[in-house]
Amino acid sequence: MIKGLYLKCWFVLAVVLLTGCTPVQENTKTAVSSVAHFYFVQMSDTHWGAKDGIAMTRSAVELINRLPVKVEFVAITGDLFADSIRNEKVVQESVDVLKGLKVPVYCVPGNHDIRQEDFNGDKLIFQKYFGPIEQKVAVEGVLCLFICTEMQRDEPKSAWQRERSVIGEMIAFSRDPVLIFMHRPPLRDLLGNEGKDAGQWGEVSDPAWDRFLAKYPSVKGVFAGHFHRDETIWIGDVPVFAAPAVARFWDRQPSFRLYEYKDGHINYWTLYPERPPKR
Repeated sequence: MIKGLYLKCWFVLAVVLLTGCTPVQENTKTAVSSVAHFYFVQMSDTHWGAKDGIAMTRSAVELINRLPVKVEFVAITGDLFADSIRNEKVVQESVDVLKGLKVPVYCVPGNHDIRQEDFNGDKLIFQKYFGPIEQKVAVEGVLCLFICTEMQRDEPKSAWQRERSVIGEMIAFSRDPVLIFMHRPPLRDLLGNEGKDAGQWGEVSDPAWDRFLAKYPSVKGVFAGHFHRDETIWIGDVPVFAAPAVARFWDRQPSFRLYEYKDGHINYWTLYPERPPKR
């Protein structure tokens, strides 16, 4: 009787061990196969219509097409134009240049694209040629948000409040990792306008951004431009990447970035397109 009881116990233990191991192995395989790993490019502040913005963008497009890795998309984070969105010749030239890219392109407007003095008119032109001013796109299980940081002069919410509201609505109840693309970074511009934020409506950065992003641990990075400088600043646990400009201003070297997203971690390389010959 006792011998039979021992045999039953050993049998039950063996079944528990075997069945308990199987799900762990399956979960491990699922976790490995669900790791998001992809590359994307960020260009910013191309300022078409000023200096050699279109020529530099053409050089950037050629370099992107020669990259040794597969790029999933190109994000242009604002100031595509130099207050020249009403110039049909400039618009057509820029559209033709972007057609050379072999991957999807997502654009967000900047303060030199949609101007407060004619917000609705500029917005319509931007949407006609470059798509919605706000959209979300899923890439390898990662939710990419492209948001507009520009707003009408008489909008009741502050710029900070509006942007956080839009981001919150777009994320909603999603559990996917999130990347946010915008023109004006949610940062205090330490090096501009005597320490005040020359980029964000002339206001000092709102500390509520820290609290806001803390509520969304799924946000893995924010990508912006506007400062024409190469910067990475952290808001809590979230890195904010302010990219340099493609257009040549203040004699700064035009450049753009190649990013690698791998399971919530972000690496980047700064690339320098060839300058067109001087005329």
